[in-house]
Amino acid sequence: MKNLNKDHIQKIALGSLMAIGVVYGYFDFLLGPLRAKTRSTAASVTALDPEISKANAQMLRAKAIAKEAPPVEASIATINGMIPEGAPVAWFPVVINDLFKRAGFEKSTTKLTTEAADKELAGYRRITWAIELPKVDCLAFGAAVAELENQEPLVEIQSVAIETLREDPEAQRVLLTVNNIVK
Repeated sequence: MKNLNKDHIQKIALGSLMAIGVVYGYFDFLLGPLRAKTRSTAASVTALDPEISKANAQMLRAKAIAKEAPPVEASIATINGMIPEGAPVAWFPVVINDLFKRAGFEKSTTKLTTEAADKELAGYRRITWAIELPKVDCLAFGAAVAELENQEPLVEIQSVAIETLREDPEAQRVLLTVNNIVK
């Protein structure tokens, strides 16, 4: 150490200060921001975990719906095949009139009462009809109603009102309220 003069000591001190500065700079300016970025990335990844879980659950629901789609599409195709083309006001009263004529009732009146969107089938409507048969035989009427339910599966009978006629006690007047599903 005798050979160390003032110049050498200054160089060693300056070199030590520079080494300390480089180490400090490395940890403060390079490693510090890197660690902060790592912590923020880890926090954002953990924050995304619930969203990833929701997305996975949504994908599972979509796959389940896709598996259920073919039978539903087949049902919709069947329903579409049962609905005649054209406006229901044009074809439904004719179908009902023909059905009751085949059952032996010459006169029937069919009137549209209400129309509303179907809540269960998107793109379809439910039409409510009032059907009046002024003079019917009870047994023949029962057979006609059974035929209506068998031939027209998209028709749902809501109510039946039967009144006896004073002039002919064996005949009755019938008022039917039915719903029909249409496009």
